[in-house]
Amino acid sequence: MLKSPLFRPIAIAVTIISGSLFALPAHAAPNDSGGFSVGVTVPVICDLEASDFIIDQTTNMITGQVQEYCNSSRGFHVLANHRPLLSGEQVDLTYGGVPSELAASGFSSVAFRSGARFGYVPITIRANNVEGPIALSFAVTAL
Repeated sequence: MLKSPLFRPIAIAVTIISGSLFALPAHAAPNDSGGFSVGVTVPVICDLEASDFIIDQTTNMITGQVQEYCNSSRGFHVLANHRPLLSGEQVDLTYGGVPSELAASGFSSVAFRSGARFGYVPITIRANNVEGPIALSFAVTAL
């Protein structure tokens, strides 16, 4: 066997050239189809933000507005939580022009929105024969 200093570089070059001869490009048949898809998952985010409410003590009315935001394409519910109402107490709520009466249990569904939404909603609250303080907190639940 020859031990020439040129033998090693020549052997490496022959190996590289012969390896590249076996690497052939891929070809697709005329009827083959290919493709890819890209998917993105967007998290559902819903929120309510209330502005300052105004209390008119002569009429027992409270007015204000909330900003609704929900990107759920299936819609969302707006809920009101409050202390349980005593017998004879009544709290009327108009949320976005839709009147309702708060449930005695302390948990009331006040609106349903279909689809995603962003906007300001006017609120009017009227308390009748309420014996003690009452506080409302609003929540939004995506579907």
